[in-house]
This record gives sequence, C-alpha cells and structure tokens, in this order.
Amino acid sequence: MTAFPEGTVLGYPRIGRRRELKKAVEAFWAGRIDEQELERTSAELRAATRDRLAALGLGRDDSAIPESFSYYDQVLDAAVTVGAIPARFESLRAADGTVGLAAYFTIARGEGTARRSR
Repeated sequence: MTAFPEGTVLGYPRIGRRRELKKAVEAFWAGRIDEQELERTSAELRAATRDRLAALGLGRDDSAIPESFSYYDQVLDAAVTVGAIPARFESLRAADGTVGLAAYFTIARGEGTARRSR
C-alpha cells in the first residue's frame, strides 16, 4: 500500500522565477525558438519546481509534488485532453486525434483563419 503524503501543494507558479516560461512561449510565438527549445525550457522549469518543493520539505515522491504544469491554461489543457475543442479548430487536430503544440496555441489565441467570426 502506498503511504499518504505528509504534505502537498495544490498549485505552484509555473512561469519561473524570472518569467522564463512566459519569455519562451513568446519567443516560440515570434518564431525565435522552435518547439524543442520551448519543451526544453519547460522541462527545466518543471524540474526546478520539483527541486524547490522538495527542498521546502514536500519530499520527492510523485504524490507529494503533483504535476500542475501548463504551457498556457489548465482549462484549455482539460478541453484538449477530452477533445472538447471548438469546431472551427477541428482542422488543427492531427490524424491520430492529438493536438500539437502549435495547434494548441492557435486554439488558445484564436489565430488566423480560425478566428471566431463576428
């Protein structure tokens, strides 16, 4: 049986101490970095958050330090996970049903021809 964690945290700022995620996302949007660089930056931030929370006493087990990362928005994450994206973005879904990172941001920002008609 897995022991219940002694403590946990419901959420932790994911943007980074120096707004690294925000800067990386904006650089990705501007085409200054590619998807792999954005993913590398986000992985480093997640690792730093886990290390910081462990140093604060939450321990290193997965149950004490939940994953609360999002590139943009947790509600959008949930919608994409269950496939609840607006019909106007359906063409952004890959053949296997997944939504890639560039498509995710297009949905988030309502960009291009997928903008809501007025």
